[in-house]
Amino acid sequence: MAGKEKLKQGKLETFLGYYDNWGTRNGYSVAIHSFIDSIYGRQRKGYRVTADEKKVYSKLVDKYLSETRDHKEDLMQFAVSLQSRAPLTAQKTFSRIREFLAAHDIELRSQDIKRIQNKLPKGGPRTIERDLDIETIRSILQHLDIKGKALVLVLASSGMRISEALSVTLDDLDWKDKPVSIQIHGENAKNGENRLTFISTEAAQAVQEWLKVRDAYLKAAQNKNNGFVKKGMAKPRISNDARLFPFSDQTASQMWDNALKKAGFFSQDATTNRKQLHFHMFRKFFLSQVSLVISKEIPEVLAGHSGYLTDAYRRYTKKQLAEEYLKAEYVVTIQTPKEIHEIETEFKSRMQHQGVILERVVAENAELKSLILKQQEFTQKLHDEKEELKQSLEEVGNLGLTLAKIVGVIQNNPEVATALQDGIQEWRREILDGNHGPFLRDRLIQLDAKQTTG
Repeated sequence: MAGKEKLKQGKLETFLGYYDNWGTRNGYSVAIHSFIDSIYGRQRKGYRVTADEKKVYSKLVDKYLSETRDHKEDLMQFAVSLQSRAPLTAQKTFSRIREFLAAHDIELRSQDIKRIQNKLPKGGPRTIERDLDIETIRSILQHLDIKGKALVLVLASSGMRISEALSVTLDDLDWKDKPVSIQIHGENAKNGENRLTFISTEAAQAVQEWLKVRDAYLKAAQNKNNGFVKKGMAKPRISNDARLFPFSDQTASQMWDNALKKAGFFSQDATTNRKQLHFHMFRKFFLSQVSLVISKEIPEVLAGHSGYLTDAYRRYTKKQLAEEYLKAEYVVTIQTPKEIHEIETEFKSRMQHQGVILERVVAENAELKSLILKQQEFTQKLHDEKEELKQSLEEVGNLGLTLAKIVGVIQNNPEVATALQDGIQEWRREILDGNHGPFLRDRLIQLDAKQTTG
């Protein structure tokens, strides 16, 4: 039966089935729906595509791929229709359609593609976003139910993408770790890489509260969904959904929008019509806050930025990542009163400053000890040299006594004096003859000349 159902799938479903990541599938699905709208006219009544409308799009995709068409003109028309989109969004959407068409052997010449791409909007991001700070998040949390609070606190303290958070299963959480860790699987990550991240104590407590009512939520959602299934408005819901947050991105988005409106923070950019506060901003919040306290490399790794998931990820152990996260946990803790949060932030900042001072004192102390040791060595050396000098003076004194004795012997024995004088004369002749080297010879000649002059 399953095999027959697979045969009934259209080319759109078959293409989307190549991608395991939900976010990637959704991105291609949205792009293809927009492309079909540009070709055959808008097929959906609202912003979201319903189950019945998805069937219409699927049939139109099959129709388009079976027709003989001017694909260059179709892509040109589609590029023009993207003018109202933000430049980066338009470029990504266009790229996805090119890949979809290429998968069905529809490719244009590179010069045609360049000409068409010139019709796409130019520049960077157009949407002017609002600041998502702790005060704003705290206000929005007051208008969310327990599942919404748990989701928001998880996003704010982990750096996860919304698609990743909605893919986390109950088994992916490790409650034994401090802080609680979450394993993110490559098939659910944008870059396809496995990684782990952490959530704050505050977020972990909110998740535990959510888990107390999660089964009841699933049962209620199942009963509600059954009515839509009977009316042909929805597909049967998975009864044994193992995800931590067992609901769709559409449900999460509606929940967020309602909370924004109640809190008075819902707004849309006048140019792009996009929301100015959205889920992705929690990643920016996480990265900016945590980077204020610890090395920027750590939050980048935890958030799954591909440039940091190679060498940096291998360089840190899980224990080291956890220790670093704990140092910065307080800056992604939301629900402490403002005064306490400011005091805690200032205290942690001062503690870090004191830590730097303490490290400096320790270093200076070590340097001082080294200087004292060198001074002690120098003093000992002086003492040793003094003893050597004392000993030398004693030896000189002894030598003086010995010479006095020799002089006394010479004076009392003329024969010894004569022999000594003859020996000295013989030694002088040998020196003058050069038998003891030129230096002694020249020196003796100089002394004789000096005595003669004197």
